[in-house]
Amino acid sequence: MLASAATSDASLARELSNARARLADQDRQIQELNHRIANSLQLAADMLVFEQLRARDPLAQAALEASRARLVAVGELHRYLYEHADRPSVEMSPFLAGLCQAISASTGLTCSIQSDLTTVPGDMAQQVAIAINEFAINAAKHAYDGKPGGRLVVTCRRDGHELVLTVADQGKGLSEGRSAHGGLGMSIVAAIVRDLKGVLTVNSDKGAAFTIRAPLPSARSTLVDRSFQAWVDL
Repeated sequence: MLASAATSDASLARELSNARARLADQDRQIQELNHRIANSLQLAADMLVFEQLRARDPLAQAALEASRARLVAVGELHRYLYEHADRPSVEMSPFLAGLCQAISASTGLTCSIQSDLTTVPGDMAQQVAIAINEFAINAAKHAYDGKPGGRLVVTCRRDGHELVLTVADQGKGLSEGRSAHGGLGMSIVAAIVRDLKGVLTVNSDKGAAFTIRAPLPSARSTLVDRSFQAWVDL
């Protein structure tokens, strides 16, 4: 009987060791995949630079530059979100601080945050980060006409059972040809707001301020499927 128990323990130990080895191998594969995605995004951005240099049409040049800037910003966001992908909950203050650094690096904006100690589910934090990234791309392109150094202020707080997020710039506002509804970026934001069962409001006074109010977990239903198909169908 003792020999049988010892054999069983040894077999269990081997199974646990093999399981750990498989998990470690999966982690390495996931890391390699994410590095490849980030590198592919950078390569695509570099290719757009070459195409922009070859283009003669000013509208085509502007479109290529906008696409390049978006790829760079998405690449930085991808790297940052990957570091938080396995977290069931995220404290927004340090999360947004790191996100602002990534946004500053990719857009040239001076990004600052004002946040309380609110904690949200990891999937909600990621969707909020994507929305902030789109607001930043929009501000860099339209509010500041692509000139570096423009200011972006991200404010995040809990209000009862809701998360309140405001992203504000100090650019030329929405009255000078800048739309609060058009463009791919705002379509992405609108899809995120719907997923979060939230509301988006816009204010244009000394710049533009976009505010998302969304119910926090205790007061909201489960997020819908995040396959991004809804974005494709916009």
